[in-house]
Amino acid sequence: MAYLLSAVDFQKMADYLYRKTGIFLEAEKHYEKVAKYIDARCAVIGADSFRKYFYALRFEDKSGDEFQALVNAITVNETYFYREKEQFEVLVERILPELHAKRPSHLPLRILSAPSSTGEEPYSIVLHILEEGKIVEERDIEIVGIDIDSTVIDKAKKGRFSERSVHAIPRPVLSKWFRAGKPGYDLIDDLIGTVDFRVANVFDRTQMRQLGKFDIIFSRNMLIYFDDASRKEVAMTFYDMLNPEGYVLLGHAEYMSRITSVFKAKKIDSTLIYQK
Repeated sequence: MAYLLSAVDFQKMADYLYRKTGIFLEAEKHYEKVAKYIDARCAVIGADSFRKYFYALRFEDKSGDEFQALVNAITVNETYFYREKEQFEVLVERILPELHAKRPSHLPLRILSAPSSTGEEPYSIVLHILEEGKIVEERDIEIVGIDIDSTVIDKAKKGRFSERSVHAIPRPVLSKWFRAGKPGYDLIDDLIGTVDFRVANVFDRTQMRQLGKFDIIFSRNMLIYFDDASRKEVAMTFYDMLNPEGYVLLGHAEYMSRITSVFKAKKIDSTLIYQK
């Protein structure tokens, strides 16, 4: 099938997205997906060439909606509750008690989930904190979830999840904090709003500064989609956003030591965490 997007045009688009988002697109993996999307959008906006679409994207998209739709179409949002659950256990058993003892009692502990996707990760944090039960009785804890994809943020705010999303949650926890929906499961009303979900691009320094400082940052399985330069830029952004002695938790296939040496690595059981 012939697409409007040529190989040369794909590289133009890939370079443009990289500059704007840090997302690194490879032709072998992403050409067809991007080409199909552009053909579909051209049919909608009445463009008969990639050149016209690209012009509209760069110069006529005053609201940013067209660019946001493109980002939404190419990003991957595969996740589920309690994924890599050992990290949540380390959070409530070791990290939070340590920071609770160190931080002034009147200050909240702040946790960032980046990217938060449809909400499974930040709500997994909420569930572990509530099930542990002690620290949340003595200290305010604020959780912020961000993602560059506006559609997944909208879904996260609704608190509605598929059977697959909740399959790893222990049944007693599931029955306590969810109610059966049609289909899937819905968070109980008391949990809706416990995470502050926002659309944000980790490469937009203004947006990231506006989020404020954090004590803990979860950023799991995002850096694998970036090249070395972009990984380092994001890592340093996280470093600047952390309070002193704050922590970053990455995915099991990601290693901060390969990106930058500014963090101190700690191993708790089988879990690597990184401290400012």
